[in-house]
Amino acid sequence: MPLSPLQRQRVAQYVRGYLLRTSVNYGRQATEHRALWRWMHTLNVAQNIRLIAEGEQCSEDTQDVCEIAALFHDVDHYTVELQYHGVRGAETAARFLKKEGYPAEFITRVADAVRGHHFDLDDDMPVEEQMAEITKGLGLEAKLLMDAETLDKLGVANVLQSVITMSELKHPQVHEVAKELSAGWPLQRARDWQQTLVTATGKRMGAERLAFYAQFAAQIEREIVINDPYPQPSAQTQEMLQIP
Repeated sequence: MPLSPLQRQRVAQYVRGYLLRTSVNYGRQATEHRALWRWMHTLNVAQNIRLIAEGEQCSEDTQDVCEIAALFHDVDHYTVELQYHGVRGAETAARFLKKEGYPAEFITRVADAVRGHHFDLDDDMPVEEQMAEITKGLGLEAKLLMDAETLDKLGVANVLQSVITMSELKHPQVHEVAKELSAGWPLQRARDWQQTLVTATGKRMGAERLAFYAQFAAQIEREIVINDPYPQPSAQTQEMLQIP
């Protein structure tokens, strides 16, 4: 069942409107800003999943399921706690697609992908073992959706979001942002997320994005002075340095 441009447009309009409406109804702060960010993240995931599906040489039918699942994957981000948003999102997707007249099998596959895409990790267990357990029994579309979302946490998106986050928290100086980006939590987070990729294409794309980040971090260190070689002296030292 090849998707038409009109079908894609109707799904997109519904999800975008649902995100804004639920962000308002459930009392979130800066609702329009948050809903827009979540929608743009959704578009990134949809773009990623198309690239992964093509790289995995998936059928056109599978690509269509993946695209719709990507658009719905975070639709209920604001209505429930994070660990339940996949389950609720699957219900929302199924309800809309049934009303729109999609085939039952297509609806089931979309719902299964949305339901299965979210996962939590235990810091005390090896990532590979956890991912093997998490993906056990998941369909192909769910695995592709997992990778598509993870890829939005690597590379350029990770760099830009990290800068925004740091700016909102403490209004840092350029050298402080440079220090975090080149050796702090954003790079470590990207390395951690890369380990969770499960498809061959997802792993290749993740390696490319992490390589970009590593190159960017190296360029930061070449261009930006992070640590002042002439730190402000103490009051006693200032007194000693006074010229008679």
